[in-house]
Amino acid sequence: MNVRVDRFTVDFIWRRSALIVETDGYRFHRGRQAFEDDRARDLKLGTLGFEVVRLTYRQILDEPVQTADLIRTLIRRRLGLLPPA
Repeated sequence: MNVRVDRFTVDFIWRRSALIVETDGYRFHRGRQAFEDDRARDLKLGTLGFEVVRLTYRQILDEPVQTADLIRTLIRRRLGLLPPA
């Protein structure tokens, strides 16, 4: 949680599966500049070999079980434990 990767601090990282999860609340990620900055950040992290998944505050609070299942599935798929989608 809150780990440096290159010049960024990411919310959550699973290094072995090269997965980063960013949690985006509307309060800090609204507006054109935040939108553009997030996309540029995702591209840079992608060039470093990471898949970036963005979750909303609402998804985490209102759908915790489904969200955790989604993350587990992504990790397993990235580790080659599940076939590609």
